Amino acid sequence: MAIKVFIKRKCPKDKERDLFRCIKEIRRKVPQQVGYISGEYLKSIDETNEIATISSWFSLEDWQFWFESEERKEIQARIDSIPGVSTEYAIYRYIKTR
Repeated sequence: MAIKVFIKRKCPKDKERDLFRCIKEIRRKVPQQVGYISGEYLKSIDETNEIATISSWFSLEDWQFWFESEERKEIQARIDSIPGVSTEYAIYRYIKTR
């Protein structure tokens, strides 16, 4: 079953360049991952220090495989080391509404 992953990051304005460098690296690597469908990157209008990623995956297992990969963990460790940056994850599945 396809899923959507929402990643919300808060980042001080003066640290955006460091964060975007890491995000660009993820953007180069994630399309090569098994089960990856698409992704988009958004910046909040109201909370200008918030950046969101919404990605679609064919299955939870595909996402978990990427999430647990050393490649992703290494990039996330660099993100985590940027002062003032926080990351939150939420995973959603599709539901029938009829």
